[in-house]
Amino acid sequence: MGLFGTTKATMVVDVAAVLKSKGVRGRAAPRQQIQILRTLSRFVQREKLNVTAVIAGKPLNKAPHNRKFDGVRVRYAKSDKALTKELIKALKQAGNFGVLVTEDAALEKRVLRSGGQTLRVSTFRKTLGEGNEPSGDNRQRPPRRARGPRPDRAPQLEKAKEPEGDDAISQMIDLVE
Repeated sequence: MGLFGTTKATMVVDVAAVLKSKGVRGRAAPRQQIQILRTLSRFVQREKLNVTAVIAGKPLNKAPHNRKFDGVRVRYAKSDKALTKELIKALKQAGNFGVLVTEDAALEKRVLRSGGQTLRVSTFRKTLGEGNEPSGDNRQRPPRRARGPRPDRAPQLEKAKEPEGDDAISQMIDLVE
């Protein structure tokens, strides 16, 4: 059974909002758009539902307008201003089982008033299984391991030798061998 029960829901995803939530600034590179489409494709296969991805910008060669890319229907808006219009058009095409995924509060209110369903991008990313992972361009260092003595050096630290001999200076300082 999928995430939304037995009905075959269609998620209409604002790809720009997903990319923005992942830390991408400005217009996303085609490589980043393809990465998101592949992530959505894995989601489609796992959850057995339909996804329409709406992207602002020129159509990608690998994913033409209103065609499927690895199980994900891809639509394009010519500009960021036309994105809202294209999202609504895709949602109407999805019918009663359409769910809009966006961060645009005004658009959410508009869809909810007309009887539609919405989902926030942050919640949707949790269902994708990626949580708050950064995108490929925002590389972060792996988490630091716990501080403390390094196991491979601990025995050497414990073996600090006592100064030998009757020499007064030798007894006042720690000799390192």
